[in-house]
This record gives sequence, structure tokens and C-alpha cells, in this order.
Amino acid sequence: MAVTKGNGVVESYLVAYNAASFVGWGYVLVQTVLYLLDHGTDLSGLFDRIGYPLICVQTGAVLEVVHSLVGLVRSGVLTALMQVYSRLLLVWGTLYMFDYPEIRASPALVLMVFAWSITECVRYSHYTLSLLDIEVPALLYLRYTLFYVLYPAGVTGELLEMWAALPHASTIHPLLKTFFIVNMVNYPPVLYKLYTHMIRQRRKILGGAGKPANASAEKVGASPAAKKKKL
Repeated sequence: MAVTKGNGVVESYLVAYNAASFVGWGYVLVQTVLYLLDHGTDLSGLFDRIGYPLICVQTGAVLEVVHSLVGLVRSGVLTALMQVYSRLLLVWGTLYMFDYPEIRASPALVLMVFAWSITECVRYSHYTLSLLDIEVPALLYLRYTLFYVLYPAGVTGELLEMWAALPHASTIHPLLKTFFIVNMVNYPPVLYKLYTHMIRQRRKILGGAGKPANASAEKVGASPAAKKKKL
């Protein structure tokens, strides 16, 4: 998230947005863990515990696309749009729309929620602290390393959720099932684009052997101090 500098109101808003997003995803993650500790493999009540908080916090990510469009951040609009669109399809098009145990009480949901919430807790906490000029090297490393595992895990959960929704989609409208299938077919190229984008970002931010992690802070808008030194 490369921030457009020079506006204290914008920076304060972005701190508040990222902090609130971290709290929201942290809540979803903690509630998921607590539920599994209490109920084990019985997932019948999982959606009742986390479903609507999950939908709300993920829907809030629409603002990330808006931030890019209006220039509050210098992140790519297309990258943000691809991520937000696919997740909105999952939370509204499957979880909210279909009240069936194979969708709302499935291991795929657990896999998806863990992948999403861990990714976002790391990402939003990193952004928040960076905007406050607080550098945490371990958090930076996790931000640009965990995706190797969490992206494929999340996509696997998403595809399984949509697959489970296919038999029910046609009962709403014949074209809805086709719509889901088209989106599932599009997943491999989209995942490739996002995955390779993160690999390139990792090389830029973490660099090679012996290169300090904060050397590329300017490139992602990670540290206000780094930007000031650059000016």
C-alpha cells in the first residue's frame, strides 16, 4: 500500500481504516479458533459465530478499491479489484445466499477463513504500524512470506465453497451456476497474477542477501520516515 504523502487527514484516515480492519479480522480469527476449541469438528454453528462479522469486514475492503481509484494510495487498482471481487463473490454469493451445511459448515470454510484472516491480520497491522512510522522487521517478513502458503490455501477453500454451491445455484437461476463455473475457471490465471505480483513485491521489499528490509520502504509506502529521507 503506497500512500500518497502530504495530507495529514488522509494519513489519519488510513491509519484508522487499517487499524479497524485489523481489529475486524482479528475478531474473526479469534472467534474461529475459540469455536474450534469448543466444538472440535462439529462445524454446524461456525457460520452463526463468525458469518456476519466475516461478511462485514470483507465488504469493508471495497474501500481499498476506492482508495486506489481516488489516489489516496498508489496501489494498483486492478490488483485490489481482483482480490476484493473474488472474496465478495464468496461472502455474498455463497455464504450469505446459501444456507446449507456443505457451504456454511464445511472444512473448506475453515480453511478459507484461516487463510484470509491470518493474511489480513498481518497485512493490516503492517500497514497501520508503517503509517505510524513503526518498523517491525518480523512483521514485514511475514507480510511478504506467508502468502506462499496462505494464497494457495485460501484459493483451495474458495474453490471448494463455490463447488459446493453449484447444485444450489441453478435453483435460483440457471445462469448463476454458469456464472460460478466461469469464475472458477478464471481462478488459475488470477491466482498466477496475484502470486507473481507478491513474489515481485517480496523481491523489492525484502531484497537479496544482505539488503536491509527497510531499503525499499519507499516503494510500498511502508515508512513515512523513509519517504522523508528520500525527499
